[in-house]
Amino acid sequence: MSDHFLVVIPADPKAELPDTTTALRDGLASLAGTDEARVKDYGKLQFIDCGENFERITCPKCAAEISDQQWHAWMDEDWHGEDGFHLHRHETPCCGESLNLNQLNYQSTQGFARWFVGARNTNRGPLTSDEIAKLEGIAGLALKGIAQMY
Repeated sequence: MSDHFLVVIPADPKAELPDTTTALRDGLASLAGTDEARVKDYGKLQFIDCGENFERITCPKCAAEISDQQWHAWMDEDWHGEDGFHLHRHETPCCGESLNLNQLNYQSTQGFARWFVGARNTNRGPLTSDEIAKLEGIAGLALKGIAQMY
């Protein structure tokens, strides 16, 4: 049986943990209907994935699919060990758009962040846009919602 989690990360990958973190954790736990929620602060940029919910990656300009091989090569280039990820600019093979890995379209949603807030999800689907807006109001910053499955 798979484990499911609802996770929020800041839309700005370099955003620091807000002072409202405890309230954000509690708000996410409430929406998920669980008391199993946590905050993880890496202190450096990390890739926050969706696990088995991963489908594909596309270019935000022309919607062409980015191959797994190309994406992995960019991930290797951007990984700096103890320093975490650096979001270098890369030129897409499809249309030549210059962008960083966080700007790609991930299905399902994934992204880069220094921290995340997550809650076990046992009885519901992904966060809705209204729920993310509510959590953004608590956090005081724009967020991305990620539905993880492992």
